[in-house]
Amino acid sequence: MRNFLAACFAAAVIAVAAAAILDGIVQKSASAAFSTSGVRLDQ
Repeated sequence: MRNFLAACFAAAVIAVAAAAILDGIVQKSASAAFSTSGVRLDQ
């Protein structure tokens, strides 16, 4: 039972860390992600 709780805690910590990394670094706004010469984004 103790090993199961430790695995659940580790999974939760990894999930929170992955969400923080993906939200802060990987994700870009649409105007930054699609800023090529062929795309026009009106504001």
